[in-house]
Amino acid sequence: NAEYMGYPGMKRVGRWEIPPLGIGTMMWGFTWLDHKLNRGTVTDTELDELYAEARRHGISFFDSAEGYGGGSSEERIRDVVSRRARCATTATTTTTTTTEGQGDELLLATKFLPTLWRFTTGSFLRAVRGSASRLGVARIPLYFVHSPVHPFPLEFWVEAACAAKALGLIEEIGVSNFDAKQVRRAHAAAAKHGQRIVANQILLNLLDYNSCQLRETERVCAELDVVIIAYSPVGQGLLVDGLTPEKFAACRMTSMTGVSWDELQPLRAALSRLSVQHHRTMAQVALNWVICHGHVPLVGCKRVEHVRDAAGALGWKLAPAEVAELDKLALGRSTLEKPMWRRFLFLLLLCFLILCYYVERFACDTLGFGLEARDRRRRPTTPTPTPPPPTTTTPTTPTRATL
Repeated sequence: NAEYMGYPGMKRVGRWEIPPLGIGTMMWGFTWLDHKLNRGTVTDTELDELYAEARRHGISFFDSAEGYGGGSSEERIRDVVSRRARCATTATTTTTTTTEGQGDELLLATKFLPTLWRFTTGSFLRAVRGSASRLGVARIPLYFVHSPVHPFPLEFWVEAACAAKALGLIEEIGVSNFDAKQVRRAHAAAAKHGQRIVANQILLNLLDYNSCQLRETERVCAELDVVIIAYSPVGQGLLVDGLTPEKFAACRMTSMTGVSWDELQPLRAALSRLSVQHHRTMAQVALNWVICHGHVPLVGCKRVEHVRDAAGALGWKLAPAEVAELDKLALGRSTLEKPMWRRFLFLLLLCFLILCYYVERFACDTLGFGLEARDRRRRPTTPTPTPPPPTTTTPTTPTRATL
């Protein structure tokens, strides 16, 4: 078994000390494609409430990518941080004290996607500057290479990231979806330039933990002091309360992992029992299990309720025996064990999606097509309620008591 970390406090990622929980913003995009893929758009009002709730719980790690909404997810991070900063400045005249806006630094992360039309260090640097502009920062705190899959070796992109850091464009370098061997190669490439890889963002949850490839990746990351950022920590809904056969069949993680309903039940039963014992939700138990292994779960949030539920995983820990029990029940459906040709096909799909985003953003931002519809998705207007008809009353003669 992997070492039980029992990590209830802060976690170091590069130079940052953060609570071991991050907010994923993949569903914050506002394009028409995002509206269809994510079954709706998060409004600005909802985003303000979501961000404020996260900051109230001390959560300071927000993760994005240039491919999320064609960069619109990055823009929304910039906008919500700016709006809340203005609110915090205005609120300084009051005596109310909150954790929001007290000057502590945000760990904003985003990712470079090595698409098939990128083959130069210049293309990497342009991508960095574009993300920095959309995030509203002069230097990106944490910048990931989103995938190791590309006709060029991964060392090329790691060296490009080192060049970006030397230019002061990024502060820390991370990788994403790298297996054990690829993490070693990335670490060695960065070391040649006097740099290091501080994080590896991978799919990690109770559906894939007993994968040999994932366990080896975890071991290598621990050896090289590379923090694991665990995305999809609750299996995109397969490890939460209220799962029905219908929801199970519609979940993307079901087709991604090939897990069956019956195969999932022993694990869900254990999560349910532990959630009752600890007075928590199943999602909070699954997230705390990730934290107890020393990793940082990254939770995709569209509503303020998602943030509240995720924050309930902080400030407590499962017992070592409970973690060991879940370890034994965990499945082994890791995407790191997919053959390289399957991962390359997925990259092709992502490249096509990015091109679609480019076309939509050009049509909207440059030509003005669909601009009003996009703004309505972000800032829907509340219809003005119709005032009730005036009521007529029959005047009455005042009585002696009212005179």
